[in-house]
Amino acid sequence: MTEIDYYFDPVCPFAWAASRWLTDQAARNDVRVDWHVMSLAVLNEGRELSSDKQRRQIERSRRLGRVFMAAVAETGDGSIGPLYDAVGRRLHHDGAVMTHVVVAQALSNAGLPAELAAAMDDESFDGALGEHHRRSQDALGETGGSPIIGIDGRHFFGPVLSAIPVGDEADALFSSLVTLARIPAFAQLRRPADGHPVFS
Repeated sequence: MTEIDYYFDPVCPFAWAASRWLTDQAARNDVRVDWHVMSLAVLNEGRELSSDKQRRQIERSRRLGRVFMAAVAETGDGSIGPLYDAVGRRLHHDGAVMTHVVVAQALSNAGLPAELAAAMDDESFDGALGEHHRRSQDALGETGGSPIIGIDGRHFFGPVLSAIPVGDEADALFSSLVTLARIPAFAQLRRPADGHPVFS
């Protein structure tokens, strides 16, 4: 069995694209995925943000991160995957604004108490969010953004996907990454992303 650790910020479109590909691969292969939350808000603390759009994205990251921490506190780490599915479909596919009502609906769809949406405004969850983010950085061994993937214990920043691969491409990507992760000498391979992914 291939064991995958996947660290994501729920607002990151690249992480969402990769997570949909990974979920499909896990369903069709001997793969176990453990889902973990990281935080672009924590990553960018103390940095000057260049635009209102970035500031809104970072605020959305922090508020949703708190909800994930509330879910973990309520039912454990097993709540992360189902909640990511429910939040991500609304945020990335539907383009929904992450209001308390929308987040409460996502929580309910994930089998979690809707009242956990109140955690969006609860700063008491910031410490737990910071700790979860630090775990992602410790796993990678350096500062890295979203997503971070661990394959059988070896961690990499990425994959950064500009679309959700399907069919033979999806299979080839998975087998290639597993192969690279199992080569101790391999460290990094990168090319510029071709814009943000678009979800139809």
